[in-house]
Amino acid sequence: MFRHGEKQKVDSINIDDKRNVKLTDLGIDQINKLGKILSERFPLLNSSKIIYSSPYARAIQSGEIVKSILNIQNMILSPEFGEFYTSDNYKKPKEYREQLQEKAMQNPNWISPETGFCLNDAILKFKNKIKEICLNNQNDLILISTHGAIIRNTVYGLEPKFRPDNNVILDSKIHEGGYTILDFDGKNFKVEEFDIHDYLD
Repeated sequence: MFRHGEKQKVDSINIDDKRNVKLTDLGIDQINKLGKILSERFPLLNSSKIIYSSPYARAIQSGEIVKSILNIQNMILSPEFGEFYTSDNYKKPKEYREQLQEKAMQNPNWISPETGFCLNDAILKFKNKIKEICLNNQNDLILISTHGAIIRNTVYGLEPKFRPDNNVILDSKIHEGGYTILDFDGKNFKVEEFDIHDYLD
């Protein structure tokens, strides 16, 4: 699974405008580099049947670039691979929304008063969707275009050694265009590689 490339800035308070943000020129370059390196390092991905994506525009655009480079036949959008937010009310101050997001990152069981959901709900849906796809496509490599927060917090739950201290957790981003590999044995996930981005330097 990989994080989308750098996204454009948007000042709108409309949630649809936030979800429809596209990549910058740098973001497009990052994902082109990602696609080429995936083709080299994981040749079995070339000409595979499906790439899965978050329904957010920046993830779809990233997935389409990789899809073209790897000659993948189809893309399937899955809401379970979308971004996790504690609030989608952009009329409220940014500082307030960041405070909610930080609480969720520090305590994944904390339930946001804005959405009624906790981060662990999103992580469970994310893992269950991957599990479902893997069980239906045994022995295949599964490729997912998604978002940094859901990737890193899924990894933190599987491998606590990667989790930073609470005082820096909100700022501990993973790299745009970086990839992470999970292995699924039919029952459990294991982190094989996390936030690989050596080709972006």
